[in-house]
Amino acid sequence: MIMETERNRKKTETASPRRSQRSGTMHFNRAESLRRRALFRDAIAEYEIALQACPDNAYYHLRTGDCCLAAGLLEKAIEQTEAACALMPNDGYYHFRLGDMFARAGLHSQAIHALHKAVSITPEDAYYQVRLGMLYLQTSMLHEAAASFRCAVILSPANASYHALLGDACVRLGFEREALRHYRNAGKLDPYDTEMVNRVRRLTPTERP
Repeated sequence: MIMETERNRKKTETASPRRSQRSGTMHFNRAESLRRRALFRDAIAEYEIALQACPDNAYYHLRTGDCCLAAGLLEKAIEQTEAACALMPNDGYYHFRLGDMFARAGLHSQAIHALHKAVSITPEDAYYQVRLGMLYLQTSMLHEAAASFRCAVILSPANASYHALLGDACVRLGFEREALRHYRNAGKLDPYDTEMVNRVRRLTPTERP
């Protein structure tokens, strides 16, 4: 009798996490459906039930944060994204998303810290470098911005926008030759960008007669 009771207890303990997982998945799927219909408040309620069942699911936290952002609940969005990041500390994408949330809130120092972490974990991602560089540019950290854009150009040399951003940083630093080189590269990569033609023209030394 005691052995049978023990076996039943173990079965219950094994089944309980499975039921919790199924419940979490069900409510998460409902939340995703509601979100697609722009019913953000209802979706958040379903996400929260899913998180009660699966509190260690980083992706659930991340999606809840996204939905909170869509609903205009920026503080709650940051809170959920921080929770996701804490569960996935070695995943650059989660730090990148946290940095993006901080940037949207105007919390530039926190955004730079999170994006720097994303870059350190995933240095081969050119877009992470660019987002970090853009934040540096916004906060007038020009040398740091240029360094990030240089990394992005090395990682993705065929991207015209990255050359243009590096050119912009170089202009503000007074590195006109380097800026001109990257504006020309951007123009070659995207010959229909008339603004790049104008930037090249402004920086090209005029020949005296």
